[in-house]
This record gives sequence, C-alpha cells and structure tokens, in this order.
Amino acid sequence: MAQDFKELVEFYHAKKIEGMDFSQIRKEMSEKGIEEGLIKNVVREIDNKILSGDVKKAKNIKAKELRLIGWLLMIIGGGITLASYFQWLNIKGYYIVSYGPVIAGYLMILAARKVQRKKLQ
Repeated sequence: MAQDFKELVEFYHAKKIEGMDFSQIRKEMSEKGIEEGLIKNVVREIDNKILSGDVKKAKNIKAKELRLIGWLLMIIGGGITLASYFQWLNIKGYYIVSYGPVIAGYLMILAARKVQRKKLQ
C-alpha cells in the first residue's frame, strides 16, 4: 500500500509538472477505481511537493541576490576608497575610507553562503 502511494504520487507529480490540472488528476484516478481517501492524500502530497519546491527556489534566488549585493557593496566601497586615495575625487586633501560598505558586503556574502549550505542539507 505504501509503495503504491509513493508510486502514485511520483507518477502524478510528474504529470502535474507537465501541466495537468488537479481536477484532471482526480478524474483520471477515480476512473481507475482508486478510492476517494487515497486520491485526496495523493493530491495533498503532490501539492506539498510543489510548494516545497517553490520555497527552495526562492531561497536559492535569495542567496544569489545576497551575494550579488554583497559584491557590489564591496566594489563600491573599495572604489570610493581608492578614488579618494589616488585623488580621483577632488576633496581637497581629505581621504574617504569607506570600510562600512566593504564590511557589510562581506557579511552579506557570508550570509549567502550560509543560506546555500542550509539549502543543501
């Protein structure tokens, strides 16, 4: 029974990904003579799989965005510091050391790595 349930879930999950509606899945399963309780459980499990897959994709996008923003902050902070040091910015003898964006960018990159490690576990 448990093996049949898993097989049904995998089979109809693949069909759902291909574009089949839940109503069509229910209709097809009832035509095959599968009892209503099992149909509900299979549809619920397919829905859970789809939802958990969407959540994992969102975490992956979040990690990529964090890493990109982190690198941009580090580059901008470093660029401002170098521009000040080599007097590409005319600020009359003052130096701008923008370590804040560099540190924040580095911390964002570390956070992105942590999110990716969690996703793999």
